[in-house]
Amino acid sequence: MDIRKQSSKTIPQFSGLNRVSPKGIAYLVPVVLIVALFSTSFGWAQSHDKENEAAATKEAPSRDCPDVYCADTSRALRPGTTYKPPPANHVFRDPEFGSRIVRVTDEAGIGSFFAGFSFITNSSAESNEWGKFNPALGRNGGYYFYIKTVGGATVLFSMDASTMQVAPYCKWLPRCSSRGSSFSYVDPNVIYGHINSNYTIDSYNIATGKQTTIYDLHMCPDLPEDLSGYEGTLVNSRDDTKFSNYSGGRRQGSGSLVTYYDRTTGHCYWYDTKTAMVGGSGMTPTRVRVATLEPPAPARVSPISGDLPAGDYYVQLTANTWMDPESGETMPSSEVHIHLNSSGGISIAAPEIDNNYGLRLVGYNVYIGTSAGQEMHQAAIKDLAAAYNQSVPLKKGVAPPKASTAGYTIHNARLSLDGKYVRIGPQSGFSLIFWMPGSTNLSACWNSGAGHADIASFCGGHKVSGYSHMINAGGPGRNYSLQLRPLSDLNRIQQLLSPEVTVPANMDSHWSWNNADPNDSTPVCGAFSGKAGLRGDGTQNPATNPILATRQVWDREIVCIATSGKPRVWRFAHHHATGACNAAAGDGSCFSNIAIGNVSQDGKFFIFGSDWDWSLGTDSQSRFAGCPTRGRCRADVFIVELK
Repeated sequence: MDIRKQSSKTIPQFSGLNRVSPKGIAYLVPVVLIVALFSTSFGWAQSHDKENEAAATKEAPSRDCPDVYCADTSRALRPGTTYKPPPANHVFRDPEFGSRIVRVTDEAGIGSFFAGFSFITNSSAESNEWGKFNPALGRNGGYYFYIKTVGGATVLFSMDASTMQVAPYCKWLPRCSSRGSSFSYVDPNVIYGHINSNYTIDSYNIATGKQTTIYDLHMCPDLPEDLSGYEGTLVNSRDDTKFSNYSGGRRQGSGSLVTYYDRTTGHCYWYDTKTAMVGGSGMTPTRVRVATLEPPAPARVSPISGDLPAGDYYVQLTANTWMDPESGETMPSSEVHIHLNSSGGISIAAPEIDNNYGLRLVGYNVYIGTSAGQEMHQAAIKDLAAAYNQSVPLKKGVAPPKASTAGYTIHNARLSLDGKYVRIGPQSGFSLIFWMPGSTNLSACWNSGAGHADIASFCGGHKVSGYSHMINAGGPGRNYSLQLRPLSDLNRIQQLLSPEVTVPANMDSHWSWNNADPNDSTPVCGAFSGKAGLRGDGTQNPATNPILATRQVWDREIVCIATSGKPRVWRFAHHHATGACNAAAGDGSCFSNIAIGNVSQDGKFFIFGSDWDWSLGTDSQSRFAGCPTRGRCRADVFIVELK
């Protein structure tokens, strides 16, 4: 079903507007005020005091400016105006910065589907939700893009690049839902994903409805793990020739397999993060030492009193890493011998464990035997700082493991746009891992933990990859900035914000760089949001509700930041996302209400999700009604023009 014609409403005063001159804005202001007065049926602007009216008439920059963008780059504090946005498919302007915004969804749902649902962007700002600009789409060219429901459905849309009118594209899709996850950078009509199964890399042509399997991962040599269960996310290189994915396990964070396919050579490679093995086409499966836990140091033993019979005893230790659902375990330590001349016991000191990669440790195991090579499991100790005493006769148990499983499970994995590196984020641990597929070349960068105050070796915060560089959101602690670093030399950084610039303290941020060029010199775009630990007061009043208060420049704003030339931050709009379920809840209580966004491939538009200061009604899937003071408030998707 194609329901594009059902979503064509527009208000002439707001649709199709480009940035205008100060004189043009002077004529526009009375029209805006008249529309506001007569639009209560749409729930538009709830309050327009003199200060807000002045903000709404702020002069828009000239379209002829020589910069990448013409938007505001000042450091002036600009709190957001309180208002409810117009219904879906109406274009309006941000009162403070003048940028055009269109609301993609509202409580009516999409056609006959999803009424009252919340709509969001992809949970990762690194995803590619935008198709390439298509000059044949719409009157003046346009884009395909996708949004998601909180329940996980993916819905395709189109947008006219000039009028910003949007329409769901359901023509070939049952229930208007698609399984694609990453748009092609080459063909504006193609989206990639695991459409047939977790094992297949598939493409889907939106214009024709044709689905094609590019590769079946069953064919990947020596593939060690089952890929069923969690689907993971398929990512493509900028030339659409290379694909990476992580999958397996019962849910996100429980899988341990990264796969990679190069369609130009037909080669497939894999990396098992649990066993630290890599393999694939033309490779003998090989264990790597990066991002795996080595055995503990040899046990430190001493005799104590007890009921162990006199004789010889041999001791080995292993350590455990956090895994889901079962802990990982190292190979055993070197064997240590102790002789008891009479009945007694053995005291084993807390193990010495070299945890170079900051894996999450969850205990150690004790193996003891009466002859060399015959150790059996005697105890599992949860406290790594605790000693263990064996003072009773040995029990029968399993032997020490013959292979290590002391790696980590995967939170996500992302492919650089040149297709040379896969960056892997462990579900639990303090390092990012970088793998060059087809090789045993792995490197790591710390992203959390004490003792790593050197910002050059710190890859914390949300991050995004370009062709050959990564940007991460500052750290550690409050030393917040944006760091640009080559993937080939992770400790060589460029700070994208001037050192003297104070950036939002205790703020979260998510970044998108689908517009990166081969030199990684185009701006990176994202949103600042969240104030850790704050709780709402039950009102929608910024003067009393700390979640809505704007205390810092860039707070609750959508911005783009220069990656080359002089440091610049372009400011486009307030996103009005709270991160809280309702006006009485705490910041971060609802992931769906966080402003996570995605920049178009040409850098001209930015899509984001927002609950718009709890003004969009109660989510129909919420257990409780009563938004804004109770239950879960709805979120919708919006697109802002970047000019």
